[in-house]
Amino acid sequence: MDSSEQAVRAAAAEAWALMRAIGELTREGEGITRAAFGAGEQVAAEQVAAFIRAKGLALETDAFGNMHVLLPGQQPELPAIAAGSHLDSVPQGGNFDGLAGVVAALAVLVAVRDSGARPRRSLRAIILRGEESPWFGTAYIGSRLMLGRSTMAEIGGLVRFDSGQTLAQHLAGLGFADAARQSRPVFGPRDLAAFFELHIEQGPLLEGQGIPIGVATGLRGNVRFPEARCFGEYGHASAVPRAHRRDAVVALSELVLAFDAFWAGRVAQGDDNFVYTVGKVATDPAQHAMTKVPGEVRFSFNFGATVEATLTEARALLERSVREIEQRRGVRFELGTEVGTPPVAVDEALMGMIEASAAAHGLGSLRLPTVGHDTAMFALSGIPAAMVMVRNAHGSHNPRESMEEADFTAGVITLAGAMERAANAG
Repeated sequence: MDSSEQAVRAAAAEAWALMRAIGELTREGEGITRAAFGAGEQVAAEQVAAFIRAKGLALETDAFGNMHVLLPGQQPELPAIAAGSHLDSVPQGGNFDGLAGVVAALAVLVAVRDSGARPRRSLRAIILRGEESPWFGTAYIGSRLMLGRSTMAEIGGLVRFDSGQTLAQHLAGLGFADAARQSRPVFGPRDLAAFFELHIEQGPLLEGQGIPIGVATGLRGNVRFPEARCFGEYGHASAVPRAHRRDAVVALSELVLAFDAFWAGRVAQGDDNFVYTVGKVATDPAQHAMTKVPGEVRFSFNFGATVEATLTEARALLERSVREIEQRRGVRFELGTEVGTPPVAVDEALMGMIEASAAAHGLGSLRLPTVGHDTAMFALSGIPAAMVMVRNAHGSHNPRESMEEADFTAGVITLAGAMERAANAG
């Protein structure tokens, strides 16, 4: 083992301890809750900031609460090579989604400095806020604001579902009252030559194949309807004949099954780029009863793909299915406000650097598609981007989310090698 790998392993061990400590501080019952621009996320930010200062690194914070750390290279005037991820979690989620990428980026900077190496380009760690969508009904808030893809004028009025306060109010409460005055992007292609994000795999492929490292081939875009409804007609469960029923739940079930059949058809053709989920379903507690035909159901609808043509096809299916079910069942759908992001291609050269880094240390890797992440915002801003995925036994966005320390270390080693390759490339 050379001195640089020793430095990476030592830094990864410290980063692992930091991550576990933050997990204990932000545990809520069985799961982890770090609300975007809220208390749990702020606890994580303070712990990360203390770690950065203890390591003698210079910390900067932008107008939106994102944090940045720079390790100057031999030619600091060149755009830097960055890595990072987000601090927040979904409600009752796991500890590793986002946070693993934050501490991994810091570990790389610490290891490179401690090993005495000085790459051609500077290295930068970027710690982001507000990536998860449940809190404000939209994702990637910190990176969108930082990269100039959204402004406070556009999204500052979004209300967090649990607090009733706007994004602007939450930022002000954290000491970032000047967020609305930030009119220019914090970073762009002139500042960053590449962005890497280490992230737990959110599916079962790596675990199933016994491979520790994944290389993202593309980031799924998505079409989301967070607050959709279907209206039918309430009636007596034992008195209304089938032909006269306008059952909202049955109508929704038909829509769900139409999309499941669409998905199954694509899988049968060897196409693994589509997914869909109905994550929320609820009848009105003020009116529902075991003995009533449901006259209304509220639900969310979310589908995604790595190919834009697939999203277009799924959108056409949604429109056609809704129209046909309305006519057949005598119901009415209101899908509500649509939000989403386009599919994003991952930079092929950076993918190759990740694979070369893993191979150089005897680590197996597997190419696989993944969901949208902050990485997508960098790529859409003209900054080449790629992702290092780390094996995870129990998926993500749930309290059972897991990661072995050995796999995390393998991920940090792979990330460090990829960043140094990018930093020294012509």
